[in-house]
Parts: sequence; structure tokens; C-alpha cells
Amino acid sequence: MRQRIARIALACLALGVIAFGPHVAWLLMPSRTLEVVIVDKTVPFRNYREHSTVPWLLHALKYRDVFGRFLDPTRDYVGFDPVTRTGHDLTVHQLDYADVLFIADTYGVYVGDYQRPGDQAALERSPKIYGGLTGDEASAVEAFAARRGLLIGEFNAFASPTDPAVRARIEAVFGVRWTKWVGRYWPDLQDHNEVPRWVGGIYERLTGRPFDFTGGGLVFVHEDNDIVILRDDEELKSGIIAQERTPAGAAFGFPERGRFTYWMDVLEPAGADVLYEHVVDTTPSGEYTLRRHGLSRRFPAVTKRADSWYFAGDFVDTSAELGSPERGWLLPYRQARMGCGGEMSEEGFFWAWYAPIVSRLLASRAR
Repeated sequence: MRQRIARIALACLALGVIAFGPHVAWLLMPSRTLEVVIVDKTVPFRNYREHSTVPWLLHALKYRDVFGRFLDPTRDYVGFDPVTRTGHDLTVHQLDYADVLFIADTYGVYVGDYQRPGDQAALERSPKIYGGLTGDEASAVEAFAARRGLLIGEFNAFASPTDPAVRARIEAVFGVRWTKWVGRYWPDLQDHNEVPRWVGGIYERLTGRPFDFTGGGLVFVHEDNDIVILRDDEELKSGIIAQERTPAGAAFGFPERGRFTYWMDVLEPAGADVLYEHVVDTTPSGEYTLRRHGLSRRFPAVTKRADSWYFAGDFVDTSAELGSPERGWLLPYRQARMGCGGEMSEEGFFWAWYAPIVSRLLASRAR
């Protein structure tokens, strides 16, 4: 009887450790201070999807602001307010005490975002309500970078609809140049709920042929309305596209490889170090197609110039279920479990590639 009671007690203890141990570990973690300013102008709906991952990571790492608060994704950012449907620009004074400036997205909000049922972004181009960086905001970013604040930018931090003159100033801060190309993979090119109608419109206008591709494809679109489509099993191999670490990235001990196929911008380094490259897994005909349009199968995915880091992909945007941030061991455990290669899912990409890199950057300025 005593042995049976002991076994039951041990089983209950084990269940308690599994259920409550991670939260207890988080409670025992030391709290640190980090002042982070987030810019997100692409917030048509109340899901705050383009930046909510950043406050989640700060909470998981137990980083609070100077008032002892965790950042609230619904309130603690600069940009578009989906409740009042008004925009608020970044000012230099908002960065007076900031350790980190995170430019999550500046693409903006458009009339078409409110013309589809539910919280679905527009799939057709329409008039802008709010978006793009201004000259005054560029001055604030330049001043912040000049005093060696940690600047992190992601797709889309300076592409359309930002004015070209302002774009050039932000590009100079990051040490890159946007080629005016963006790309994204769709597993079904005829999915009318995901593939914007303007993709097919551009293709048909330029080629005079119907946009009737079946299956998946990696699509590159130029701001001046050029388009390249690499199709599965014809111009693309099974790897599609990956983010491969360069020797410069290896020096930081970052994960070796990621797998991300969502929106990305095609950059050229202009003074920045390239830490990761997007690598397109093309067939010979696919590589030839890219070259004909002035594109390469390798282009920067993460760059660094001084304390300014640019992520050339919409990496922060994830639909993965992250769970409670108040669970100690969660980040290293999931990183180890997910791995960094093979058929990486959206969830796997976040845990095994994105979270470790951004966590390292944030930790470098926490106090």
C-alpha cells in the first residue's frame, strides 16, 4: 500500500512539474529593463498581426519598460489605430529614451482592406488611407541610429509607398538598396483568397497570355510592373527558397538555416554585411529566367550595418500559436525541438530561426 501511495505521489509531482514548472521557472527569472519603440503602419484590423510577436518575445524574456510594464501589442506601438482608423507618425521625442527601435511594417492601410468580409486584407490595389515613412520620421530614425541605438527593420520598412527620397535615406541607414522587386511563394497560384488579383493582371498585360498556372509558384513582382513566375517542378525544385547563413552570420552563432516563403524584398548590400541570404532552389531553366530579369537566385535576407539590422522578409508576421509567454524554458526547448532544416513549418521557422535571432539582439541591450 505504501509503495502504491508513493507511486501516486510521484506521478502527481511529475504532473505538477510538467504543468506548473515552466511558469514557476519564468517567475524565478530576473526581470530586466528594455525600452522598445515599435512602428507598425499596417494595422487595418485588431489582430495587430504585423507586430504582436515583438511584445510577446519581450514578455517571454521578461523585459519590461522603465515603468515596470510589459508592452501591450494593442497599445504600445506607433502607427495606425484600427479602432479610430487614424495614423500617428513617429517623432524624434518618442525615441529620447529608447534602447531599441523596431520598424515592423510601413506598407499601410488601404480602402480595399475594408471592402472584404471579415478581417481580410485587400487583394486588389486601392487608394491609400495611411502608410509610408515621412521625411520627419526619416530624420528621427537617422538621429536614433547616429547615437547607436539598436535599429531593427523588416519588410516593409522603406519600400512602397514611401517616397523615393525618404527611402534613400532609410536605405543609407541600413546600408542596403531595394531593387524594387518583392517576392512570395504561393502553394496554389489559383487560390483567389490568397493570390492578389493584380498578380494575374500584370502577367496578362505583359505577356498577352492568360494567368492559368496550376500548382505552386514563386512570384517576383517589380514596382514598375515586371513579373517573374517560377513554377513548382519546372523552374523550382522542392526546396523552393531558404535562408542560409553566411560566414559573417556564423560569427554570431546564429541558426544555420531557415525556411520562409512569405513576402520578402530583394535587396543589394550598399555598405552592410550580409548575415543570411535568401537562396532560391531553381532548376537550370529557373536560374536562366531569373538572370533574364536581372535577378539572382541568391540575395540578402539579413543585413547589418553598425547597430542597424534589416530583415528582408515579413518574418515578424506569423499565424503560429505562440501560447503563454510566461513559461520558462519555452524558447530554448522549442528551438531544440523544431530544428533548423528540412520541411520547416511556419511555427518551426519562428521557434528555430526567428525567435533565437531577435532574442539575441534584444538581450544585447537589456539592462
